[in-house]
Formats: sequence, structure tokens, C-alpha cells
Amino acid sequence: CGSNKMGELGVGKTTEQEDKPKQITAALGSKIVDVGAGIEFSMIVTEDGRVWSFGHPEHGCLGHGTDGKYIISTGKEGFKEVSSPQAITAWHLSDAKGKDSLGALVDRPIIKRVYCGNKHTLAVDADGGMWSWGTNGYGRLGLNDPHDRKRPCKVEFFSGPHAIKNTDLVTAGGATSGAVDGMGQLYTWGQVKKVGEAQVRPWIEQNLSGWRVRSLSFGNESFLVAADSNKEPRRPWIEGCDSQPHVISWGGAKYGELAYGGSKKSSANPAVVEKLTGKFVSEVAAGMGHSCFLLGEEEDDAGMPDYEPPEDKPPAPAKGGKRPAGGAAGGPAKKKKK
Repeated sequence: CGSNKMGELGVGKTTEQEDKPKQITAALGSKIVDVGAGIEFSMIVTEDGRVWSFGHPEHGCLGHGTDGKYIISTGKEGFKEVSSPQAITAWHLSDAKGKDSLGALVDRPIIKRVYCGNKHTLAVDADGGMWSWGTNGYGRLGLNDPHDRKRPCKVEFFSGPHAIKNTDLVTAGGATSGAVDGMGQLYTWGQVKKVGEAQVRPWIEQNLSGWRVRSLSFGNESFLVAADSNKEPRRPWIEGCDSQPHVISWGGAKYGELAYGGSKKSSANPAVVEKLTGKFVSEVAAGMGHSCFLLGEEEDDAGMPDYEPPEDKPPAPAKGGKRPAGGAAGGPAKKKKK
């Protein structure tokens, strides 16, 4: 449900919007096991490891080898949307010098999960390999160049000891991406900082070396991580150590989404959210301008702020001193005498 101007709901047609859930009835041949959604496109992963996409094809976001662009008239272009799920059939190695920056064709991988940013997608296969496609501004695809990809390309870094082991620890944000590799280290790429050069390939997040990352989520400009540290100073986290849970955040913030409180709003480098230190946060989620933190089931929420919703107020009297239909505010309407 929602906006369907570019067919991003996959229901076989475009509409202004759908305000009720509609089932995708296309024959996919296998059970759906994962889904993802960007700004105007969507992804489906089926049990047989195939990826299906639909919506806006601009920048190759759908992975079908085209951006869907066509000429409407002189100086005016349009995009041919895809309103039903279409399988992604070609998978490549990356080659910045190749046609459309694509390298050799490879066998179709068995994909387990997809992660959609605003205009790009990451996917992880059964061997822990990573693939990326779509917009590559700021190097968010991790392919060591700034060129868009209209088909999935393999992110070579995540191979061998760096292959992904935990598919929950991968995220695609507005113009950034991040993942924890097979050795437990967090890597980021794209526009991780507003100032300075972007990272066009996975780069180790040194500030979190020695921490165990349990959850991560990148928003439009904000970055959230739930992680454990070793209580013993200057010691890395290891299995069985006396650990302490933390939430770490950084990036830009306009609405307090980094959760620092007080006068501090933004941070160029990862910083601890003091209010949540010692609280076991099992999952973090970063939105466009807000954040969510899920406390573990056994966690005591004592000391955490409570939200008190405002009370419903009775309708204000109408102009001229007359009350709105229904009688006195907050009371039943009076019956008229016959």
C-alpha cells in the first residue's frame, strides 16, 4: 500500500496511491522470504534465491540493465516503470572500464537477503558474498568507483575471511552502506561524513574496532549501532568477557535523532549515547529524521523517559458563541421539544 505512481507496489498497474494493502499476485514460482523498499522501487527475494524488482528504473535501481529512460518530446524525458515483479537475470563482476562499468557475467548467486537504500540496493548470497546496484553517488555501492550500475555487481571485498556471516548486520542508508564482515569488524562506505572525501570502497570503522556489533542501521544522514564493549579498559570485546552494552550514533541531526540530548546535536565521529549505556538495546532503526531503539525483553526500563500523550480536548465553540452540532462540549446533544 502507499504511493504507486511508478508501479512500486508491484500490483500490475500504476495508480496515484493505494490506501489499503493489496496482494502481489504475480507468479513467482517460489515462496517470498525477504523484501526491501527504496524511495520508488521495491525488491523481493524468493526461496529459490532469485531477486525480483519493480518500480522506478532510474539509475538502474531495478537491476535489469536499463534506466528505463525514453524521449517524450524535444528536451523532455520520461521513465518506463515496471509495475509487476521482474526477475533480475544477469549478475556481473565489476569493471569500471567495461561497458556500463560491468565486468564478466557470472552464474546467478543464491541470494538470501536484500537491503534497499534511497536509490541503491545491496544483496548477500548464500556464501556471504555481497552484490550491489543502482545509484553510486559518493561510492555507496562499494565498487571502488563513482559509476552507477544497472545490473548487480559483486563487491569483491566481502570474500574469503571478509564474507558476511550474519545477514542481520548489513545496512543501506541514504547515500551510505555498512556491514560487519566475517571477522566481526564494521566497514562503511559512501557519504559517511559530510565533510571530506566520500569512501568508494568498504573502509574499516576504526572507532569501533574491538567492539561487538549486534545491530546497525543507517538513515538519511544518521548512523546507529548497538554494540558491546569490554568493561576492562583498553581491552577488546571477546567471548566471555565482562561486557557492557552501548548505543553509538553519529552523523547529521536536525531533530535530535542521534539521542544525545542537551545542546549536542550532531557528531562527525561515533559517540556513545550516554542515556542508553548499560541498557541492552537489541535493535536500532534509523529513519529520515528519527530513530528507534528496542530494549531487550529482560531489560529494566526504569529511568527511561515515558511519553505521555496529550489528552483529547473537547471541540472549541463555533464563532458567534454557538457550539458545534452535538450540544455542549463533552456532553450529549439536547433533544428538541416537539
